[in-house]
Amino acid sequence: MTFFRNLALLVASVTPVIAQTWTHCNPTKEDCEPNPALGTDYTWYMNETLNDKIWNTTNGEIVSGDEGAEFTIAAKLQSPTIQSTFYIFFGVVESLVKMAPGKGIVSSVVLQSDDLDEIDWEWVGYNTTEIQTNFYSKGVKDFNNGEFFYVENADTEFHNYTTYWDQDKLEWWVDNKLLRTLTYDEAKNKSTGDSIFPQTPCNVRIGIWPAGDESNSEGTIEWAGGEVNYDEGPYTMTVAQVRVHDFHTGKEYEYGDNSGTWQSINVISGNSTALEEINKPPPKSLSQKWAELPSGAKIGVYAGAAGVGAILLALFIFFVIRQRKKGRLEHALDDSKWNEERTEMNNYQQNWKQSEWKNGGYRVGQQ
Repeated sequence: MTFFRNLALLVASVTPVIAQTWTHCNPTKEDCEPNPALGTDYTWYMNETLNDKIWNTTNGEIVSGDEGAEFTIAAKLQSPTIQSTFYIFFGVVESLVKMAPGKGIVSSVVLQSDDLDEIDWEWVGYNTTEIQTNFYSKGVKDFNNGEFFYVENADTEFHNYTTYWDQDKLEWWVDNKLLRTLTYDEAKNKSTGDSIFPQTPCNVRIGIWPAGDESNSEGTIEWAGGEVNYDEGPYTMTVAQVRVHDFHTGKEYEYGDNSGTWQSINVISGNSTALEEINKPPPKSLSQKWAELPSGAKIGVYAGAAGVGAILLALFIFFVIRQRKKGRLEHALDDSKWNEERTEMNNYQQNWKQSEWKNGGYRVGQQ
């Protein structure tokens, strides 16, 4: 049993969240733009439409359901994922999650930096009572970093999965219970002695992916619990809310050199784009917009409305008068026609009578 447990740890370590672990520019290898900071502490309720200036949908479609954001695999190779446009330079990330059950399905909440430091929560769908914790440094997949923990009913109940991260330690918490601690000092490469502690600004990536798809490697499919049966889907992970606390306040995070150490990161002062979006007031209602209009503008609106009303009233009166005239004319024409027909009938009767008398008149009793 221990052998298979270690094998699972090994496979999990070499099997990153493929749909999420990528970088557009690696600051340890090239000059990159600074990372936009969050610079505050904020909670997103995920049953609301997400602000696309703060959360970017990088794959698939995310549905805002009654309980939260729904990440669903309903067809082959779907992998709905969101990624924050902001970064944090140490901080706290809390997420309320129901994992997606199902063989071959992996749900995840990931912190990742541009130089591929990484902090993971992963749920493998065939086991609904377990959470996997993991970390990587600079994209190197150390085979011994993953650890597993028991979580009851992870697929049917929301649990609070919290990452606490600063320059000295990294902690994984579930429902206010500390599961695991990694200190900066103990996170060393055993061969070189170099630090493997995640320590550069990270954004937040949340998603679900079919690790057990038949197109993946045999090791990945085995780690995921076997091949995905898409006919048994859909498979859905639900995220009710996400709280992110950035331990620094500032506008951006800049790599001072290519060492990838936390000491090399420069915090650029100012208000972040994310903070400005968060503090932006909601769209104003029509009543609010009306209340803000100056008196002169309101008088102009009233006058314009009155003018339009007068024109409509005049048109209505014209229409009524026209219809009444038309009705009287039709009535007069009808009377004239009736009189004409009556005159014709009287003339006909007179002519007929005169004709009968000329021919001998009426004969009483004649059959």
